[in-house]
Amino acid sequence: MQLIKHMNGQNHFWLFEKDGRTLYTFHGIMGERLKEPMSEQKFSRFFHLDAYIGELVAEKEKGGYSVVQEADYHEVVVEIFCQDTEYDVIFERRSSIEEDLNEFLFEIGNGYFVEDDYGPEAIELVLHVLEPSYIVEPVIDYFKKQYGVTRLRIGQAKVHYGRRLSGLYPAGKNFNRKN
Repeated sequence: MQLIKHMNGQNHFWLFEKDGRTLYTFHGIMGERLKEPMSEQKFSRFFHLDAYIGELVAEKEKGGYSVVQEADYHEVVVEIFCQDTEYDVIFERRSSIEEDLNEFLFEIGNGYFVEDDYGPEAIELVLHVLEPSYIVEPVIDYFKKQYGVTRLRIGQAKVHYGRRLSGLYPAGKNFNRKN
């Protein structure tokens, strides 16, 4: 569960992540990388962890934080255009790419990765992010450094599925999903 609050021109966030009986708590400024949780607490199987998380959330809401809802996310599409040899490399490493993108979005408190379509002409990745501007340059740099990809575009969906994309990279370009 994630909460955000706009303060001093920045979005501050709290993130409570449950993994089995362990609660990880993250706090930071959206867009800045976090490597380690602020705290890691283990609970007995008899402890009602969901209720405890509810209490933590209620406490943060009293301090002006708002719970992030699914509707708060923006769909951002990354399309990679490549030759057959580049396609093969990216296809083979797709699960690693997915993990890298998901980890990056989590570390900056800015969303999550969703698997989408891929085909021989282009590979398409869908990110769900709270602030699209924070991810454009890092995603471009990642694909250039890791895979030497220079032909990619990133667009923000204006309409969910059957979407019309507005270009984040190249900036301002309007393009259709099927282009």
